[in-house]
Amino acid sequence: MKKGASEKETSGKSAVANHPLTGEPLEQTDPGPVFMVMVNNHPDARPQTGLDQADMVVEALTEGEITRFAAFYYGHQQGIVGPVRSIRPYYLDLREGPQAVVGHAGGSPQALKRMDEQNIPSLDGIHEAGAYFQRKDFRKPPHNLYTDLSQLRQGVIQEGIDAKKRVNSPYVFDSETPKSGEKLAFHIRIAYHRLYEVGYQYNQANGSYIRYTQGEKQLDGKTKHPLSMKNVLVIRTSHRVIDSSGRREIDLTGSGKGMLFRDGKAISIQWENRNGWIVPVRDGEIAPFHPGKTWIHVIPENGNLAYGKG
Repeated sequence: MKKGASEKETSGKSAVANHPLTGEPLEQTDPGPVFMVMVNNHPDARPQTGLDQADMVVEALTEGEITRFAAFYYGHQQGIVGPVRSIRPYYLDLREGPQAVVGHAGGSPQALKRMDEQNIPSLDGIHEAGAYFQRKDFRKPPHNLYTDLSQLRQGVIQEGIDAKKRVNSPYVFDSETPKSGEKLAFHIRIAYHRLYEVGYQYNQANGSYIRYTQGEKQLDGKTKHPLSMKNVLVIRTSHRVIDSSGRREIDLTGSGKGMLFRDGKAISIQWENRNGWIVPVRDGEIAPFHPGKTWIHVIPENGNLAYGKG
Protein backbone atom coordinates (compact mmCIF):
# COMPACT_ATOMS: atom_id res chain seq x y z
CA MET A 1 0.00 0.00 0.00
CA LYS A 2 1.34 3.42 -0.93
CA LYS A 3 1.51 6.08 1.76
CA GLY A 4 2.30 9.76 1.58
CA ALA A 5 4.59 11.12 4.27
CA SER A 6 1.92 13.42 5.67
CA GLU A 7 -0.72 10.72 6.12
CA LYS A 8 -1.64 9.27 9.51
CA GLU A 9 -1.61 5.72 10.79
CA THR A 10 -3.65 4.51 13.72
CA SER A 11 -1.84 2.47 16.37
CA GLY A 12 -4.09 1.56 19.27
CA LYS A 13 -5.90 4.75 20.27
CA SER A 14 -3.36 7.26 19.03
CA ALA A 15 -2.61 8.49 15.54
CA VAL A 16 1.03 8.28 14.53
CA ALA A 17 2.36 10.49 11.76
CA ASN A 18 4.62 9.06 9.09
CA HIS A 19 8.19 10.34 9.09
CA PRO A 20 8.47 12.80 6.16
CA LEU A 21 11.90 11.49 5.11
CA THR A 22 11.57 7.75 5.78
CA GLY A 23 7.85 6.97 5.70
CA GLU A 24 8.21 5.11 8.98
CA PRO A 25 6.18 5.93 12.12
CA LEU A 26 7.21 9.16 13.82
CA GLU A 27 6.11 9.02 17.41
CA GLN A 28 7.96 12.00 18.89
CA THR A 29 5.65 14.65 20.28
CA ASP A 30 8.36 17.27 19.68
CA PRO A 31 10.48 16.20 16.71
CA GLY A 32 12.00 19.66 16.47
CA PRO A 33 13.34 21.02 13.18
CA VAL A 34 15.03 19.09 10.42
CA PHE A 35 18.80 19.46 10.65
CA MET A 36 21.03 19.32 7.59
CA VAL A 37 24.61 18.75 8.73
CA MET A 38 27.50 19.09 6.30
CA VAL A 39 29.75 16.07 6.82
CA ASN A 40 33.33 15.84 5.59
CA ASN A 41 34.31 13.06 3.16
CA HIS A 42 38.01 13.70 2.79
CA PRO A 43 39.98 10.43 3.20
CA ASP A 44 41.40 11.83 6.47
CA ALA A 45 37.83 12.28 7.76
CA ARG A 46 36.84 8.63 7.41
CA PRO A 47 35.21 6.82 9.06
CA GLN A 48 32.60 9.46 9.80
CA THR A 49 30.27 9.37 12.78
CA GLY A 50 26.49 9.68 12.66
CA LEU A 51 25.83 8.88 9.01
CA ASP A 52 24.29 5.56 10.04
CA GLN A 53 21.62 7.50 11.97
CA ALA A 54 20.74 9.97 9.21
CA ASP A 55 17.26 9.68 7.72
CA MET A 56 18.47 10.86 4.33
CA VAL A 57 21.93 11.65 2.95
CA VAL A 58 22.83 13.52 -0.23
CA GLU A 59 26.34 13.10 -1.66
CA ALA A 60 27.72 15.57 -4.19
CA LEU A 61 31.09 16.78 -5.39
CA THR A 62 32.77 19.83 -3.90
CA GLU A 63 36.27 20.60 -5.17
CA GLY A 64 38.43 18.15 -7.11
CA GLU A 65 37.46 14.50 -6.66
CA ILE A 66 36.18 14.96 -3.11
CA THR A 67 32.48 14.70 -2.28
CA ARG A 68 30.63 15.98 0.76
CA PHE A 69 27.53 14.71 2.54
CA ALA A 70 24.41 16.66 3.44
CA ALA A 71 23.01 14.48 6.24
CA PHE A 72 19.39 15.08 7.23
CA TYR A 73 18.01 14.30 10.69
CA TYR A 74 14.43 14.71 11.91
CA GLY A 75 13.16 13.73 15.33
CA HIS A 76 16.56 12.61 16.63
CA GLN A 77 17.15 13.73 20.20
CA GLN A 78 20.88 13.07 20.31
CA GLY A 79 23.81 11.55 18.46
CA ILE A 80 27.34 12.62 17.53
CA VAL A 81 27.79 13.80 13.92
CA GLY A 82 30.98 14.65 12.09
CA PRO A 83 33.48 15.67 11.05
CA VAL A 84 31.56 18.81 10.11
CA ARG A 85 32.72 20.79 7.09
CA SER A 86 31.80 23.88 5.07
CA ILE A 87 28.83 24.47 2.81
CA ARG A 88 28.33 25.34 -0.87
CA PRO A 89 25.35 27.11 -2.52
CA TYR A 90 23.84 24.00 -4.15
CA TYR A 91 23.57 22.27 -0.78
CA LEU A 92 21.39 25.18 0.31
CA ASP A 93 18.99 24.22 -2.51
CA LEU A 94 18.55 20.88 -0.73
CA ARG A 95 17.39 22.44 2.54
CA GLU A 96 14.62 24.45 0.91
CA GLY A 97 11.95 21.74 1.03
CA PRO A 98 12.29 20.66 4.66
CA GLN A 99 13.38 24.18 5.70
CA ALA A 100 16.25 22.58 7.55
CA VAL A 101 18.54 24.26 10.06
CA VAL A 102 22.06 23.99 8.63
CA GLY A 103 24.93 22.71 10.77
CA HIS A 104 28.22 23.65 9.09
CA ALA A 105 31.76 24.95 9.47
CA GLY A 106 31.88 28.10 7.39
CA GLY A 107 31.38 27.96 3.64
CA SER A 108 32.27 29.37 0.26
CA PRO A 109 31.84 33.14 -0.12
CA GLN A 110 28.79 32.61 -2.34
CA ALA A 111 27.13 30.27 0.16
CA LEU A 112 27.77 32.53 3.16
CA LYS A 113 26.47 35.55 1.26
CA ARG A 114 23.27 33.71 0.33
CA MET A 115 22.76 32.52 3.89
CA ASP A 116 23.11 36.07 5.14
CA GLU A 117 20.88 37.65 2.49
CA GLN A 118 18.13 35.03 2.87
CA ASN A 119 18.48 34.76 6.64
CA ILE A 120 18.83 30.98 6.42
CA PRO A 121 18.71 29.38 9.88
CA SER A 122 22.09 27.87 10.67
CA LEU A 123 24.67 27.04 13.31
CA ASP A 124 28.22 27.74 12.15
CA GLY A 125 30.77 25.75 14.13
CA ILE A 126 33.75 27.97 13.34
CA HIS A 127 32.07 31.32 13.86
CA GLU A 128 29.24 32.47 16.12
CA ALA A 129 27.92 29.00 17.04
CA GLY A 130 31.22 27.41 18.08
CA ALA A 131 29.85 26.55 21.53
CA TYR A 132 27.78 23.76 19.95
CA PHE A 133 30.75 22.07 18.26
CA GLN A 134 33.99 20.54 19.53
CA ARG A 135 37.41 19.72 18.15
CA LYS A 136 38.40 16.09 18.78
CA ASP A 137 42.02 15.22 19.50
CA PHE A 138 42.09 11.91 17.60
CA ARG A 139 42.18 13.77 14.27
CA LYS A 140 43.98 16.80 12.90
CA PRO A 141 42.20 19.99 11.78
CA PRO A 142 40.22 20.62 9.66
CA HIS A 143 38.95 17.04 9.86
CA ASN A 144 38.16 16.99 13.60
CA LEU A 145 35.13 19.23 14.17
CA TYR A 146 32.12 17.40 15.61
CA THR A 147 28.71 18.24 17.00
CA ASP A 148 25.83 16.40 18.63
CA LEU A 149 22.18 16.56 17.61
CA SER A 150 21.28 17.40 21.20
CA GLN A 151 23.67 20.37 21.01
CA LEU A 152 22.14 21.54 17.74
CA ARG A 153 18.67 21.35 19.29
CA GLN A 154 19.97 23.35 22.23
CA GLY A 155 21.56 25.86 19.88
CA VAL A 156 18.26 26.47 18.08
CA ILE A 157 16.64 27.33 21.41
CA GLN A 158 19.45 29.38 22.91
CA GLU A 159 20.15 31.34 19.74
CA GLY A 160 16.47 32.07 19.20
CA ILE A 161 16.44 30.50 15.75
CA ASP A 162 13.04 30.49 14.10
CA ALA A 163 12.88 26.92 12.84
CA LYS A 164 10.06 24.93 11.29
CA LYS A 165 9.14 22.10 13.66
CA ARG A 166 6.54 20.13 11.70
CA VAL A 167 7.46 18.96 8.22
CA ASN A 168 5.54 17.34 5.38
CA SER A 169 7.15 16.02 2.23
CA PRO A 170 5.92 15.02 -1.23
CA TYR A 171 7.55 11.59 -0.95
CA VAL A 172 5.52 8.43 -1.41
CA PHE A 173 6.44 5.17 0.31
CA ASP A 174 5.44 1.62 -0.58
CA SER A 175 6.80 -1.53 1.03
CA GLU A 176 5.67 -3.76 -1.82
CA THR A 177 8.43 -4.89 -4.16
CA PRO A 178 8.19 -3.26 -7.62
CA LYS A 179 6.65 -5.37 -10.36
CA SER A 180 8.80 -7.80 -12.29
CA GLY A 181 10.40 -6.43 -15.40
CA GLU A 182 12.78 -4.08 -13.63
CA LYS A 183 16.45 -4.94 -13.97
CA LEU A 184 18.07 -6.65 -11.00
CA ALA A 185 20.57 -4.53 -9.13
CA PHE A 186 22.36 -6.53 -6.45
CA HIS A 187 25.47 -4.44 -6.84
CA ILE A 188 25.90 -0.77 -7.77
CA ARG A 189 29.02 1.15 -8.72
CA ILE A 190 29.12 4.96 -8.89
CA ALA A 191 32.33 6.60 -10.09
CA TYR A 192 32.44 10.30 -9.25
CA HIS A 193 36.03 10.59 -10.40
CA ARG A 194 38.81 8.27 -11.49
CA LEU A 195 40.17 8.62 -7.93
CA TYR A 196 36.90 8.12 -6.08
CA GLU A 197 34.07 5.64 -6.38
CA VAL A 198 31.23 4.30 -4.25
CA GLY A 199 29.63 0.87 -4.31
CA TYR A 200 26.60 -0.88 -2.84
CA GLN A 201 25.80 -4.52 -2.26
CA TYR A 202 22.22 -5.65 -1.82
CA ASN A 203 21.47 -7.76 1.26
CA GLN A 204 18.57 -10.00 0.25
CA ALA A 205 18.03 -11.11 3.84
CA ASN A 206 16.91 -7.68 5.05
CA GLY A 207 16.28 -5.82 1.82
CA SER A 208 18.95 -3.17 2.42
CA TYR A 209 21.91 -1.85 0.48
CA ILE A 210 25.31 -1.87 2.20
CA ARG A 211 27.66 0.94 1.25
CA TYR A 212 31.29 0.57 0.16
CA THR A 213 33.75 3.42 -0.29
CA GLN A 214 36.83 2.82 -2.43
CA GLY A 215 36.06 -0.92 -2.28
CA GLU A 216 35.85 -1.14 1.52
CA LYS A 217 32.67 -1.63 3.52
CA GLN A 218 31.93 1.72 5.17
CA LEU A 219 31.34 1.55 8.92
CA ASP A 220 30.21 4.22 11.33
CA GLY A 221 33.14 5.59 13.31
CA LYS A 222 31.43 5.14 16.68
CA THR A 223 28.95 2.27 16.40
CA LYS A 224 31.01 0.32 13.81
CA HIS A 225 27.72 -0.52 12.10
CA PRO A 226 27.79 -0.81 8.29
CA LEU A 227 26.10 2.07 6.53
CA SER A 228 22.89 0.65 5.09
CA MET A 229 19.78 2.07 3.51
CA LYS A 230 16.60 0.90 1.78
CA ASN A 231 16.86 3.26 -1.20
CA VAL A 232 19.71 4.53 -3.34
CA LEU A 233 18.69 7.32 -5.71
CA VAL A 234 21.18 8.45 -8.38
CA ILE A 235 20.43 11.66 -10.25
CA ARG A 236 22.31 13.22 -13.16
CA THR A 237 22.65 16.97 -13.53
CA SER A 238 24.95 19.63 -14.92
CA HIS A 239 28.22 20.40 -13.12
CA ARG A 240 30.43 23.40 -13.88
CA VAL A 241 33.70 24.53 -12.28
CA ILE A 242 33.38 28.24 -11.54
CA ASP A 243 36.67 29.41 -9.99
CA SER A 244 40.38 28.73 -9.64
CA SER A 245 39.78 26.85 -6.40
CA GLY A 246 37.76 24.25 -8.29
CA ARG A 247 34.43 25.15 -6.71
CA ARG A 248 31.45 23.92 -8.67
CA GLU A 249 28.04 25.08 -9.71
CA ILE A 250 25.62 22.13 -9.63
CA ASP A 251 22.02 22.39 -10.82
CA LEU A 252 19.66 20.95 -8.21
CA THR A 253 16.71 23.21 -9.00
CA GLY A 254 15.71 21.72 -12.35
CA SER A 255 15.15 18.15 -13.51
CA GLY A 256 16.91 15.32 -15.27
CA LYS A 257 17.47 11.61 -15.64
CA GLY A 258 18.10 9.21 -12.79
CA MET A 259 17.88 5.71 -11.38
CA LEU A 260 16.17 4.50 -8.23
CA PHE A 261 17.52 1.34 -6.61
CA ARG A 262 15.32 -0.48 -4.10
CA ASP A 263 14.44 -4.09 -3.31
CA GLY A 264 17.35 -5.27 -5.42
CA LYS A 265 15.98 -3.62 -8.56
CA ALA A 266 16.90 -0.68 -10.78
CA ILE A 267 14.05 1.64 -11.74
CA SER A 268 14.59 4.26 -14.42
CA ILE A 269 13.17 7.62 -13.32
CA GLN A 270 13.23 11.32 -13.97
CA TRP A 271 14.10 13.55 -11.03
CA GLU A 272 12.45 16.87 -10.35
CA ASN A 273 12.84 19.62 -7.80
CA ARG A 274 9.34 20.08 -6.41
CA ASN A 275 9.14 22.98 -4.00
CA GLY A 276 12.65 22.36 -2.77
CA TRP A 277 12.45 18.56 -2.61
CA ILE A 278 14.38 16.23 -4.95
CA VAL A 279 11.80 13.65 -5.99
CA PRO A 280 11.90 10.63 -8.33
CA VAL A 281 9.17 10.63 -10.98
CA ARG A 282 7.99 7.86 -13.29
CA ASP A 283 5.17 8.07 -15.83
CA GLY A 284 4.21 11.45 -14.39
CA GLU A 285 3.82 10.19 -10.83
CA ILE A 286 6.20 10.23 -7.89
CA ALA A 287 8.02 6.90 -7.74
CA PRO A 288 7.69 5.42 -4.26
CA PHE A 289 10.59 4.79 -1.93
CA HIS A 290 10.70 1.72 0.25
CA PRO A 291 10.06 2.90 3.83
CA GLY A 292 13.43 3.53 5.44
CA LYS A 293 16.60 5.51 4.87
CA THR A 294 17.55 6.93 1.49
CA TRP A 295 20.91 8.01 0.03
CA ILE A 296 20.85 10.37 -2.93
CA HIS A 297 23.87 10.58 -5.24
CA VAL A 298 24.29 13.66 -7.41
CA ILE A 299 26.55 12.87 -10.37
CA PRO A 300 27.50 14.69 -13.58
CA GLU A 301 25.39 14.03 -16.64
CA ASN A 302 28.18 11.86 -18.04
CA GLY A 303 28.98 10.27 -14.69
CA ASN A 304 29.78 6.54 -14.56
CA LEU A 305 27.00 4.37 -13.11
CA ALA A 306 26.99 0.58 -13.37
CA TYR A 307 24.83 -2.09 -11.76
CA GLY A 308 23.83 -5.70 -12.17
CA LYS A 309 22.95 -9.01 -10.58
CA GLY A 310 26.40 -10.49 -10.13
